[in-house]
Amino acid sequence: MKRKDLVCHELERLTLTLTRDALIQSSGGGLDAVRISTNLGLARNSVSKELNELCLEKKVIKIKSRPVLFLHRAACEILLGQAMNDDQLQIRSFEELIPLEVAERSPFEAIIGYDRSLRMMVDKGKAAVLYPGGLHVLLTGSSGVGKTFFAEIMHQYACQALEQEMPLVYFNCAEYAHNPELLSSHLFGHKQGAFTGASESKRGLIEQANGGFLLLDEVHRLSYEGQEKLFSILDKGEYRPLGSSAQSQAVRIRLICATTEQADSTLLRTFLRRIQVAIAIPALRQRSLEEQVELITGFLQRESRKIDRTIRIDKALLLYLLEKPLEGNIGQLKSDIQFLCAQAWASGMGQQNSELLLDKRLVDGRLPASNAATRLRVDALFGSQDQLDISGGPLPALLTQLALSGENEDSDLFYTYLTREYVNLRNSNVPPQETLSILKNKLRSIFEYGLYSHRGAESGERVYGGQVEQRITVLTECVQQVVGFDLPQNLVSHLRKHILALLSYVQRGTIPNLYSSSLIHDYCKDEYEHATGLCRKIDEIFHIQCPSTEIVFLCLFLKECRNCRQRKDENPECGVILIAHGATTATSMAQYVNRVLERELFLAIDMPFEQSVHDTLDLLINTLHEHSYQRLILILIVDIGSLVHFGSTISKLFHLDVLLIQNITLSALIEVGMDLTYDTSEFAPLMALMEDKGIASHLCHQHEQLVGNVLVISCITGLGTAVKIKKVLEESFGELMSDDTRLVVVDYNDVRSMERLRHVIDGDERLVGIVGTFQPGLPDIPFIALEELFSEQGPELVLSLLNPDLSRAERRLEVERSSLRFISALTLESIINHISVLNPQRILQEMEGVLQQITQRLGLHPTRQVTLRFLIHCCCMVERIVLSHKPLQIPLNASQQSDPQIQSVIKAAFLPIEEAYSVRFSDTEYFYIYELLYR
Repeated sequence: MKRKDLVCHELERLTLTLTRDALIQSSGGGLDAVRISTNLGLARNSVSKELNELCLEKKVIKIKSRPVLFLHRAACEILLGQAMNDDQLQIRSFEELIPLEVAERSPFEAIIGYDRSLRMMVDKGKAAVLYPGGLHVLLTGSSGVGKTFFAEIMHQYACQALEQEMPLVYFNCAEYAHNPELLSSHLFGHKQGAFTGASESKRGLIEQANGGFLLLDEVHRLSYEGQEKLFSILDKGEYRPLGSSAQSQAVRIRLICATTEQADSTLLRTFLRRIQVAIAIPALRQRSLEEQVELITGFLQRESRKIDRTIRIDKALLLYLLEKPLEGNIGQLKSDIQFLCAQAWASGMGQQNSELLLDKRLVDGRLPASNAATRLRVDALFGSQDQLDISGGPLPALLTQLALSGENEDSDLFYTYLTREYVNLRNSNVPPQETLSILKNKLRSIFEYGLYSHRGAESGERVYGGQVEQRITVLTECVQQVVGFDLPQNLVSHLRKHILALLSYVQRGTIPNLYSSSLIHDYCKDEYEHATGLCRKIDEIFHIQCPSTEIVFLCLFLKECRNCRQRKDENPECGVILIAHGATTATSMAQYVNRVLERELFLAIDMPFEQSVHDTLDLLINTLHEHSYQRLILILIVDIGSLVHFGSTISKLFHLDVLLIQNITLSALIEVGMDLTYDTSEFAPLMALMEDKGIASHLCHQHEQLVGNVLVISCITGLGTAVKIKKVLEESFGELMSDDTRLVVVDYNDVRSMERLRHVIDGDERLVGIVGTFQPGLPDIPFIALEELFSEQGPELVLSLLNPDLSRAERRLEVERSSLRFISALTLESIINHISVLNPQRILQEMEGVLQQITQRLGLHPTRQVTLRFLIHCCCMVERIVLSHKPLQIPLNASQQSDPQIQSVIKAAFLPIEEAYSVRFSDTEYFYIYELLYR
């Protein structure tokens, strides 16, 4: 077949994959030469030449846009249902081809995926609307999938298709679920005197919805009696208002029922059989990656229009949104995106710039690991950029990129990625030697990403008949003989999909020769001999000449098989987890020792500088939930701080005996690994071996006596304020504090040194955190600033310190239960009301005047937190000096000097306070006020 014919056939095939609605919707839709060249493995300029010749032969429609787009003429005529004139073969916009009778789009096109994953649901919805008299519909699906939105679209489509306005009345069945009489009155209406208090007649929702739709949301909350009351409408189209003895009233109404529950278990069978159309809307993560990206960008577009800013999202955050578990589906995704935008706006990322930056800094904790296919498709979407700009206008270029990246979504990842990169480089001006070097780096990214997500084979996978499947089975058996065990189903599925892709590419002759001995030696040296043997088997079984590039894949595949076997053979009774300070310290050490031992013995958890102790503990707990260990060896590298207490915490939470090893070096880590691999994993002999080698260890028994916890409270304004804060915490969380936790008030100067703190903490106690005005700067010790107590996260932060053994879910549950008590105890007024001598209302009003004077003269715009901290600090400061007649007299060093002009403004503002209360503030007091405002 000639090259021109190949290009023509491929263009025809791609054009026919488009739908009529998609063509009409996308003004400027078409296919460019890059996409065709990628599929065929031909140079882009050669494909462009052939397409232009086909256009001259009147076989192709050319759209003169940037880039130039093409459509197959005959295929386009079939899709649009009209013949093309010769003068329509070269146009500037696809809109010139749209039939004049297509005046408006279908409302269903507002639903992302209406022509893909939701096509069957949309067709059912249209059928229910268009059928004479209409059909009743039941919408099922988990919370947040868009059932109400789908019902609203059905209503809009009905108004458009039937060319008449009709009502849509919404009713949530949960409102009157337990009161049948009120339910009857609300739905059917009632006559005057129908019941006590019915002083006048009232129209029901059914009468209001006459001629249109009644949407019954949460229909599973209707009692059986309530469902039965709707039978007369479903059967005969008539009803009788409550208290009416007259003849039943006729009504033309279509019911749309929505539920998050299983219909069979919550609705009467007699009710269900009266609903003619059932539409199940899939969960968000069941939809294609392309649709999920469109939903994300669509929500970002809405926010962009709302704030009149371009939103710039980075690749890591988009991956996070694509992989994050979303029980609330689309509704939760929308809320999460709004919250991310609000966070970015509040942090000042968009107030001064024309762009609002959304990046991974907005996400608490670690980003979830994404599977290779998702990462590679997102890489293709972003191209060479690390960020993507979303504005309020249309994004045709993005939609084209999504379609290109989604075309081979279910094909083999290895050759899809490889061939695309090879064609892109070959069509550029990069020299051949440099092209090979770049491709080797691309291959390394495949090795780093991993080809497999360790998921089962997808249901609905296409099955090929005849000898192909038999030969794939034979090859699978050969691979199993090489690796020495039966492959799990997910690896069998990946191998099958890859072989089918290999046969297709070999037939077309488009596999780049990318065999690299250096790459093999770097990553898969041990698999090389078996990979070359399997290549010869492929030659024999499929009667093809296996390309040398296949050796790279088989090495990678065999390595994955070996890792799978290793994971399978590892003893689940004993796990070793290494936790260390630093962004990559634990990971680097664990990888090194695992490579030395040639087994995946150590798991690693890194603790970057910005990561809190509690977040690290949550990571450890999640890791333990993923691995059902009967015993656990926990190895920690600790400079100073709270990691050494994880052993006892985990021992109590999981009822495990935990062996804790701290202050360990790389050489000691290798020694521990050697002992576990070749000697024993029993605790007693293992501790004896480590004692002989000088490695300190401690066994945390699950039944050992609880260790006490100490929460330190300190305030720079003096012990009096700290005592008041302690009282507030005890009143708010006294019932929730664990029995072994106590609150201790400590002077601010003592808090700044761990040596001084040890005098107030017993030997069997641990410091769980500090609450106060200023960060004392102790490494790895959790700190809650006073203003954080007033934030939305305040209750959970405090409870995490007072009862650290609670899981995050348990903490949130307890916070919900005690939120009212906490809020009432931590208002500004409740703090100020602890002032024992001064009039709290008067001093508060005076301090507000002082702050207003300072901010006006200095042009300050303090945040709510700064304002709160200033008022609390200054009110307590004045009472302390009134009672003691002694302001703070702490010598200031050279680095603690403030701006003289600012200091003079602050002193002038406080002069009336000094005169009113007959006190004098020291330079130290003024410096701390300056710090409150400017720090």
